[in-house]
Amino acid sequence: MEKSKLLIENFGPIKKALIDIKDMLLFIGPQSSGKSTLAKLITILNDFNFKQNENIKLVDELKKYNLESFLKSNTKIEYKTLFFNFTYSKNEEIKLDYESYYKSFKLENKNLKIKIDLINLMIISIHIDDKLSLLFDELYKNSFFGINQKLEKINFAENFLYVETILECYNMDTTDLNVFEHLFNVVSKVFPFIRPMDSMYIPAERMLLPLINSNLAGLINNKINIPNHIIQATQEFEKAIQNVESIDLNIIGDLKYKRKAGTSYIYHNRSQKIQLKEASSGVQSVLPILLLIESSLQNKNYINLNYVVEEPELNLYPQAQYELIKYLVKNCLETGENNLKSKNLIITTHSPYILTAINNLLLANSKGKTNKNEVEEIINSSSWINPEKFNAYEVKDGTVKKIFNSEIKLIEETIIDEVSELMIDDFKDLASIV
Repeated sequence: MEKSKLLIENFGPIKKALIDIKDMLLFIGPQSSGKSTLAKLITILNDFNFKQNENIKLVDELKKYNLESFLKSNTKIEYKTLFFNFTYSKNEEIKLDYESYYKSFKLENKNLKIKIDLINLMIISIHIDDKLSLLFDELYKNSFFGINQKLEKINFAENFLYVETILECYNMDTTDLNVFEHLFNVVSKVFPFIRPMDSMYIPAERMLLPLINSNLAGLINNKINIPNHIIQATQEFEKAIQNVESIDLNIIGDLKYKRKAGTSYIYHNRSQKIQLKEASSGVQSVLPILLLIESSLQNKNYINLNYVVEEPELNLYPQAQYELIKYLVKNCLETGENNLKSKNLIITTHSPYILTAINNLLLANSKGKTNKNEVEEIINSSSWINPEKFNAYEVKDGTVKKIFNSEIKLIEETIIDEVSELMIDDFKDLASIV
């Protein structure tokens, strides 16, 4: 996810919040504090169709999550990224896409780096989506650039310096502002053809997905009011059970999921099995997460995906919570330093165990820089979290407080210890009674 900031005022339970959005984002807080509100709003603002279609209004997208009543006359929302700016104020909204953003910078040397960075990120997105051949075709057809066989011999993945490399192939002046105008025009023709960033929202109500899926037509015919995002999750779940035949459930034990003859089973061993509906609440809570993610990994159209997982801790023992977080980081983020794919992860939680799990993965990344093999024996590097791409907030009393300490590169221990201290204090008070 490109660098982005979100400012919210007077939106539902949120009175004021300023959020620095990174590739992985965590929200923790009490019930009804606004964690899911923030996650859903970010999901909407990252949706490609919402960003590109002027006719799609914020209130229409909020209706999908039953959040339209959160908009007030004094609501203010500002979302700024390199490719997209959005402002909502006094019941009016303004969208500025990458082209408007580029043109907002005057042709001055001090803004040249910003323009280069923007073009470079656009080409990275084109490369991610395997559309470099389209870019080359547009360059060849353009009278300013023309055919250049040097381009096809370059391994762009090695340096990520797309703009500089392309202009060097054409022996063009990398300080000539006119050159960048021509290059931007070419890149802009290809950019709309890349596959958009999609969002996969995995709700806290995920245990209901198998039940809703088997009865969806009847529920709709009987005009049962089901939130649109639950229906969308159910439809994705239906695709998942068709696409994924089996999954190892090592996160919660020596179990395996298999789909046979239209029925979902949980296997304890090769011969012992039960139907999914008979399985424990932990299995029924975690399986939809795994199915949806595994299905998305198999889908080549989902190379750019924003995963949102509500309360991953539901019905899980602390050790299972830890294993699930490792799985989510491994599969819902692109952890490799030179990986071009774009995947993001947002988690909402009540659980201090989730915070402890994430701190372990952050620490593994820091320690792994100098002791990789030793750390790898404890935690696989595929689950390490790069602190530069992570942020965490406590949502409470209508506002947010950053709880990720950028200096020590960990979540503040005070937030983890807070709940335990309350329980310990009560225990001490009870123990003191004679």
